[in-house]
Amino acid sequence: MYKVERQKLLLNFLQTKEMFNMNEIMEFVKPYHIKYVLLRRDLQELAAKNYITLSYGVVKWNNKVTIEDTSRLEKLNINYEAKKIIAKTAQQLIDDKDVIFVGAGTTCEEFVRQITKYVKIITNSKFVYEEALKNKNIADAVLLGGRLRERSGAFIGTFTEKALEIETFYKAFISVTNVDMEGKLYNNNETEASLETKVLDMASISYIISDSSKFNSIGFFDFYHAKDIDYFVCEKLPEISAEFKSKFII
Repeated sequence: MYKVERQKLLLNFLQTKEMFNMNEIMEFVKPYHIKYVLLRRDLQELAAKNYITLSYGVVKWNNKVTIEDTSRLEKLNINYEAKKIIAKTAQQLIDDKDVIFVGAGTTCEEFVRQITKYVKIITNSKFVYEEALKNKNIADAVLLGGRLRERSGAFIGTFTEKALEIETFYKAFISVTNVDMEGKLYNNNETEASLETKVLDMASISYIISDSSKFNSIGFFDFYHAKDIDYFVCEKLPEISAEFKSKFII
């Protein structure tokens, strides 16, 4: 079993209650044939990332951690009013004839739904693409192909990343699953995170459009940092390190 799989397994188990002793954890991993030395190393890495706290043979779950990979259908009605506010605010950041990349996620879908400018959209999300086709203000929409991740509606993988390389865009609008107090950005899927890293690296101006509930929490894969993001669009100022507060557009 690969390290990522082991640690995901451990996290899913450890979040089921507030505290475990090592005997309980060793009993849990026994069917998976995980060696004790690997178990200790995994727990130390998870503690270093603030998922858990290790204390005198006891493992404590940190309540601010959220690792569940919520499906798109489950997300549709979560913080919907905040998403509408964010989408409306983000309209001020685009101009006629802009070429923009828009990532996957229900906040990104709402953003595209509200666009009134004559823009071209590039996306890896089939749902964002569908919203773009329905919006008569949008001049053109390009959907990057590849392997479809049904849970989020995002195309991911090597083919998608190769398709991205031939596209040119000026601004990128991305949603994230979590942002911790130190400014690390998270996505709960490693392959989606890989694509988003490339998108943010390619963009001249990068925007994170996520509601305040995503902040001061930790996800599974940290893939970027707030210091490298130009702006955050949020419905209100969230809990985050003071050094990043000037980046927020409310």
